[in-house]
Amino acid sequence: MELVSIVDEQNNKYRFKRYKGYPFNVEAIGNVRDQLEKIAHFDVKPDDVIVSVFPKSGTHWLYNTVMMLRSGSLKYSGTPTFLEFQEFKLIEEKESPRTFGSHMRFRFLPEQMKLGRGKVVTVTRNPKDTVVSMYKMLQAMGDIGYQGSFEGFLKIFVTEECFMGNGSWFSWIKDMEEWKSPNCLSLSYKDFKQNTFENVVKLAKFLEVDHDEDFLRSVSDSIQFNKLKESHNLTTPPSDRWKDISEDGRLPIYRKGEVGEWKKVITVAQSEQFDKLFKEKVEEFGLKIKTSFE
Repeated sequence: MELVSIVDEQNNKYRFKRYKGYPFNVEAIGNVRDQLEKIAHFDVKPDDVIVSVFPKSGTHWLYNTVMMLRSGSLKYSGTPTFLEFQEFKLIEEKESPRTFGSHMRFRFLPEQMKLGRGKVVTVTRNPKDTVVSMYKMLQAMGDIGYQGSFEGFLKIFVTEECFMGNGSWFSWIKDMEEWKSPNCLSLSYKDFKQNTFENVVKLAKFLEVDHDEDFLRSVSDSIQFNKLKESHNLTTPPSDRWKDISEDGRLPIYRKGEVGEWKKVITVAQSEQFDKLFKEKVEEFGLKIKTSFE
């Protein structure tokens, strides 16, 4: 593993761990290699679920939906146990039914999951909203890899040195699309927001949980963004794991959660450049994804 530090011509500062050519957030456990090996050989249980989402694309939203559906309770479940950020002992000791989180590319998920054991759920968000949300979160936290302007962060976001997702958004999506096992359900952030109940029903069917319509509608109501944000602020206890990079050990998970928020931050010129790059990358990677920038 290599610890990389970069200062560009505008004095924007990047810092991340690099392992076998892939960038990892500086908060990834240890030398990265050991954790990845443990994850790869993890003994997956048939009822294990991993919420695997590119950062700032709806991870906690989807995780709490999954938890409500699996538990039959409307209780807020907070932050998932992330495979790459938690000591492995805590991962192994988690009681069933287990639901984990991950921001890593799909290629780093457990080998047994790739063979169809357990389930994977993901949600895909407009990358313009994603990069804005990610930058705002980095601003609100301590030094976890980037200090500088939005323009500087936008430049690295589209490269394979984007440490938040082990490479660019495009390569992350490519990994997801190449996941051939039917044990993965992919949702759209925009559709989930606009048609919440329908997506809750779809998710419940995929997770093979049996609930009546009244409960599913209660879940749909309970996972509205403002309610999750309020629950997070009121009920999430301080965590020693995050105390050095966030206020009171509480991660600033929820900000606005809006569709199209990027229009208030990204300039016309930046947007046009991104659109051009997006088209090129979709063709280069052979992506099937269709993303509306509205």
